[in-house]
Amino acid sequence: MTKQKGFSNKEVAELLRNVATTYLLQSKAPINRFRIMAYENAASTAEHLTRELKDIWEEGKLREVPTIGESIAANLEELFKTGRSSYFEKILKRVPSSVFVLMKIPGMGPKKSYRLVKEFHLNNPNTAIADLKKIAKAGKIAVLENFGEKSQSDIIESIERYEAHKHRDDRMPLPYAHALAEKIIRYLLEHPRVKRVDALGSLRRKVATVGDIDLAAVVKEKYVKEVIEYFTRYSGKIAVDNAGRKKASIIVSPNIQVDLRLQKAASYGSMLQYFTGSKAHNINLREYALKKGLSLSEYGIRKLKDQNSKIKNIEKQKNIKTFSDEKTFYHYLGLQYIPPELREGTDEIIKASKNQIPKLLSIGDVKGDLHIHSSYDLKPSHDFGQNTYLEIVKKGFSLGYKYVGFTDHNPKITGLNSKEVVAVMKKRKDYIDKVFSTHPKRSCQYFIGLEVDILPDGLLALPEKAFAYVDFLIAAVHSSFGLNQKTMTKRVLRAMSYPKVKILGHPTGRLLGKREGYELNWAEIFSFAVQNDIALEINSWPQRLDLPDALVREGVRYGVKYAINSDAHRCRDMDGLYYGVSVARRGWLEKESVVNTWSYQKMKSWIAN
Repeated sequence: MTKQKGFSNKEVAELLRNVATTYLLQSKAPINRFRIMAYENAASTAEHLTRELKDIWEEGKLREVPTIGESIAANLEELFKTGRSSYFEKILKRVPSSVFVLMKIPGMGPKKSYRLVKEFHLNNPNTAIADLKKIAKAGKIAVLENFGEKSQSDIIESIERYEAHKHRDDRMPLPYAHALAEKIIRYLLEHPRVKRVDALGSLRRKVATVGDIDLAAVVKEKYVKEVIEYFTRYSGKIAVDNAGRKKASIIVSPNIQVDLRLQKAASYGSMLQYFTGSKAHNINLREYALKKGLSLSEYGIRKLKDQNSKIKNIEKQKNIKTFSDEKTFYHYLGLQYIPPELREGTDEIIKASKNQIPKLLSIGDVKGDLHIHSSYDLKPSHDFGQNTYLEIVKKGFSLGYKYVGFTDHNPKITGLNSKEVVAVMKKRKDYIDKVFSTHPKRSCQYFIGLEVDILPDGLLALPEKAFAYVDFLIAAVHSSFGLNQKTMTKRVLRAMSYPKVKILGHPTGRLLGKREGYELNWAEIFSFAVQNDIALEINSWPQRLDLPDALVREGVRYGVKYAINSDAHRCRDMDGLYYGVSVARRGWLEKESVVNTWSYQKMKSWIAN
């Protein structure tokens, strides 16, 4: 492991998972079982943090991070201090590094990867994937015990899918980019000469993933140099990329570029509009303006005498009309104001010219969160939450919610028979009812739900007798993502047909930057949801933001209802519902289309129906 300047959460998570994999492959149960769980949990935490783990360590708060125990913290400290960890290196030497490379291929788990590395002596991690592809195409995998032609074909397909996506630029999920930008914005606003700071580009439009971070600030001309110098002194920077008269760029950990543009108040609205984009929106807007004899720039709007004339040093042109805010800018063009989330170059300008931009949903419209995991042990199939039911209700009340939904993962179906699962579910309901037997009516109410796995054949991983102990179910796919569209659609529709299924959870199964969503026949899904009064989830978890905004808008045309949920595993994660609202706004959603904007009584009636 070579020394590096910094380690991103993604790199730390990958490293911790590799350690867990090594323990798994060298397992001496039950000795290693707890170590495997510890490293997997720590990897998951690192992956989902909205701040860089290295930054938290620099603040001396590494041991305050949930699931980062003393042993792991000590090893991470050495890693962050020196760029290497002797313990991690010692452990990872037990398994060929090619194993970890093969595990990047979709569907390649630790044991399969290890078997193939050993069988074919794939000892060069730099060529392991290419070598395996050649071996598979030569038909050498099919003859191995427990593999066969189908498995060999799947490996080839998975490798090709991996190769098609591996060169994509790394982009941050929106919540991470937003958290980083907010930290820098707070720093800028501490300067007395900075009056206002806004995000620009894809971050301001709330795109699901963000590359560079672009910011704009209102600063008087005479203070521009002072503010640029202040920005380049930001303590979290790795380097200063450039610093001009009104613009500067810095690099922050883990190699993210942050650009700052300064503008005076009088023309700030024009610049905000111009650099918010998108490129397609600005092209369409420019064409719309030209038909009116107008030219647009970051400084304002100019009337054209000759539309073919070229404007030099446009900032100094005296006949440019400036705008301090965007609403006035759009109104001057004869358009209804277009919120940043809608500026994607679709039909928003046509809609705005006809005053048909809808009143978009806002976070203040939300009255509840129906997808929250607790710390209650019902022997779940997946991970626990970290807070009690009572703590969840209190957090909901602090957010102004009228209700919350307790939706732990269903009990595991391996190791428990149906009768035992039903008993677990009954015990859970009895426990919840007892805890809240004196729950005041004026406080935040609750619904007892469950997030249930959709099995590969479309059955739910829960005996129907257990349905009596929940108010509603969220059905969601957590395995077998590689089915073809027809099979996957049939699978999901079968699950949605179960009684008490009121929400289809994270409907595409995507993990941003990690896993593409599976394919469904969305016309069938949307139609079935409308006919059966089922809501599709907009999952706010940072790496999901699922359903994607384009599909949200498509569903609107069918009359689909949506539930915007946090999928929180800690109370503080419930704040992340804001990002689901951002997805909803990009999908042109109005309040009426979202079930958790309803009152408690209306929600209770819908769930009971």
